[in-house]
Amino acid sequence: MTFRSNIIKTTFILFIIGLTNFSCQPLPEDNTGTEVSSKKYSIEEAFTIVAKENDVARTLYTKAIVGAGKKKGLKFDEDWEKDHVEAGPLPALFLRGIAGEIRKDKEVPLGLFLGSDFPIRKSNKFKGKQAELFAQMREDEQPKFFFDEENKLYTAMFPDFASAGACVSCHNQHPETTKSDWVLGDIQGATTWTYPEDSVSFDELEKMIMAYRNGASSTFQKYIDKTKTFKDSDIPVVGVEWPAEGYQLPEPTIFLDSVGELASEETLNAILKL
Repeated sequence: MTFRSNIIKTTFILFIIGLTNFSCQPLPEDNTGTEVSSKKYSIEEAFTIVAKENDVARTLYTKAIVGAGKKKGLKFDEDWEKDHVEAGPLPALFLRGIAGEIRKDKEVPLGLFLGSDFPIRKSNKFKGKQAELFAQMREDEQPKFFFDEENKLYTAMFPDFASAGACVSCHNQHPETTKSDWVLGDIQGATTWTYPEDSVSFDELEKMIMAYRNGASSTFQKYIDKTKTFKDSDIPVVGVEWPAEGYQLPEPTIFLDSVGELASEETLNAILKL
């Protein structure tokens, strides 16, 4: 585990055992007297918690990095990983990067996928059961949970809303788009999560959350590393400031700290079932 991962894990543990004063007190007890560490969570509950983490990270990246960054001259491209492209990942590719990092964690059998009925890439088009449930989601805007009999995986789909102008303009203007009239607030797709068990322990839930946060941190770090190879574009300053203040990017730890600040209280409440 990297030094950065240790910092992330320590932060998570601290807010679990004492969000307000960060004291080394015992894990909180619920109203039945059961310690959090011995609790079991349904996979639906676990999916809902990690989905919230994803919503916060995706929205922050979309608005504070891509949206604000474009105004300051930063570029973002679907081919950002190619050597000749001097740009960062678009929001959907940021999520794809996170999903790829999660797959590398052999201790956490958590799957993540972003699909749609109008995807830019055909491989991301929903089929079968997912297509049926996504059609329902367009009507009620509610998450869908089911067991994938073919792959023997518990599955959850959460609506992915167009939360920023960057989401709308990118999809509407893409040369391969199959839909060019997206507007803010539309459900553009759904994040799909998979897991092989119908419930998880506190430790397993913690690992799921940490796998997501580590994935977000690693993907953001890859973007930072890519900027250092720029030859035809200025290399953005990397530090504590955000793109809204200039041609610059926050350190991955700064980005993830912000995700934690925005998501941790709700995550803690969900874990404790307050």
